[in-house]
Amino acid sequence: MSLWLAVVLPALPLQLATRALDALAGAIPVAVVEGPAQRPLVTYCNDAARAAGVAPPLKLAAAQALAHDLVALTRHPEREREALHELAAWAYQFSAQVTPVDEPATQGLLLEIGGSLRLFGGRHRLTQLLQRDLVQLGYRAALGAAPTPRGAWLIALARCQGAQIADALSTEDLAATLKRLPLSLGDWDDATRHTLQSLGLRRFGDVLTLPRPELNKRFGPQLLDGLDRALGRKPDPQPPFELPAQFVAGIELPADAVDTEQLMFPARRLLASLEGFLRGRNAGATELMFSARHSSRRTLPTPPTDIALKLAAPERDAQRLAKLLAERLTRVQLPEPAIALRLTVERLRPFKALNSSLLPPAPGEVAGPSLSTPDWLQLAETLHARLGSERVFQLQVADDHRPEYATRAVPLALDAPRTTPSSETNSAGPRPLLLLPAPRPLRETAAQPSYDGPLTLVTGPERIEAGWWDFASPAAGKPQQAAHRDYFVARNPRGQLLWIFRELTAPRGWFLHGFFA
Repeated sequence: MSLWLAVVLPALPLQLATRALDALAGAIPVAVVEGPAQRPLVTYCNDAARAAGVAPPLKLAAAQALAHDLVALTRHPEREREALHELAAWAYQFSAQVTPVDEPATQGLLLEIGGSLRLFGGRHRLTQLLQRDLVQLGYRAALGAAPTPRGAWLIALARCQGAQIADALSTEDLAATLKRLPLSLGDWDDATRHTLQSLGLRRFGDVLTLPRPELNKRFGPQLLDGLDRALGRKPDPQPPFELPAQFVAGIELPADAVDTEQLMFPARRLLASLEGFLRGRNAGATELMFSARHSSRRTLPTPPTDIALKLAAPERDAQRLAKLLAERLTRVQLPEPAIALRLTVERLRPFKALNSSLLPPAPGEVAGPSLSTPDWLQLAETLHARLGSERVFQLQVADDHRPEYATRAVPLALDAPRTTPSSETNSAGPRPLLLLPAPRPLRETAAQPSYDGPLTLVTGPERIEAGWWDFASPAAGKPQQAAHRDYFVARNPRGQLLWIFRELTAPRGWFLHGFFA
C-alpha cells in the first residue's frame, strides 16, 4: 500500500529571507514586502518584527517607523520556485517520487514513502531524519502522512494551524480524520467557503453528510472533487519531479557580508542541500564553485567573487566540505560586501564509500577510517585548500628514461591516470630520493671527479641515451636536448653516496645529479 508524506513549508518567503541568519540572530526584525515600489506592503514578518508592532498588511514606511532596525526584503516568487525545486532534488534521497507543490497560500513537497520505509527503518525514523535535515537547511515544516497525497497535505496543513491529529495510515483512519478537519483547509474560493459557513457547515464531515446530487447542482462537481481525491475515491496522480543534471542553489543575505567568515553560515546551508542532492543521485563532487554576488547599486559594478573548491576524490559529506571551504576562505578577500552566495556543481562523479572492517580492532590497534577518502588524501586536500594548487600536487610516473622527466607534477586526484613505465625503465639501476633541480658540474682532480674530495665509483656505468623524440615535437614543453650519459653511484671521503654522470658528448664533463639518503 502506498503512503504519502506531505511537507508543508509555512510562510516560505519569510523562511527564505531568514535562512542566512543563525540562531543568535533571531532578535533581528525581518519583513517580506511586495506591491508597488512606491508603497510596498508587509506580507510576512518574523516574531521580532511582530514584537515591535509590525504586522501584515502594514505599509513599509509605517513598519520602519515602528522598528528602526527592520530588515525589509522584497518578495521574489521565482526564487520561491527555485527553492522548491532545490528542496525536491534534496528530498530525492528519501523517495523516488517527489512532487513540489506551489499553491497560492502554501508551498511544500509530496513524497511517496511507502517504498522507502524499510530502507530508513520505519516511518518514525524517516520523518525524524527528514525533520532534522530540514532544520540544518534552515527550514521549518509541518509533516503529515496518509494513503493519498491530498489527504497527507490536509493533515499537514491542519498541523500548521496547531491541530493535534495523528497520521492516517489506512483509508478508514483517513476518512475519520478528514471529517474532523475545518473547511478553512479546503482549496475552494472565498465565496464558496463563505456560503458553506453561512449554511452552518464547519467541517468536511458536515459537507460529506449532505446529498451529493444537490451539492453538485448548487456548487458544481468541483466542490467535492478535492475531497474525493483526498479520500481515495478518485485517482490523484502526481507529476514526478525530474532531477536536474547539475546542482545550483543560492541564498540571499539579509545583511551585507564584509568578511569571508560571514559566508560560512550560509555556505553550510548550501552544502547540506548539496549533500542531500548527491545522496539522491548516488554521486559525489570533486569541483565546487561558490560565487559571492556584490551589490549592483555601486557606481562601478563589481563582478562576482568566485571561490573554487577542488577535491582529489568524489565527496558529499557536508561537514568535511565545510572544513575544506573554511581553509579555502582564508586565502580569499572580498573586494566589496557580498549580498548573496551561490553554489554550483556542474559535474557529478560516481561515489564509492570505503567499507569499514567487519571485526572490531584488536587490542592496541587503532580503528581505520570509514570515510570515503583515506586519511593521507584528506590531509593533502586540506593543504590544497589552504595553500593552493600551485603548492600542493602529486607526482606521476612518466615513461621517460631521462631522470629529470621521469616524473611530472599533476593535480591531486585519487583516480588520476597512471603511466606504467616500460620494462626498460623498470630494469634501471638505483635511483636517489633527491634529485637536483639541474645537474651541477663537478671539478676534476687528476682526471677524477671530486665533491668534498675525490669520488670513488661504487657501481656503474648505466648508460642513458634518450630524448630524440623531443626534436620532432617542439610543442611537447620540454627542452630540445637529448641525453647521452653514463651514470655512476659514487662515494666521497665523508661517506656520502652521490649519483653522478659523465657526458658522452663533448666536452665529456662530470655532473652531480642527486643524493642517496
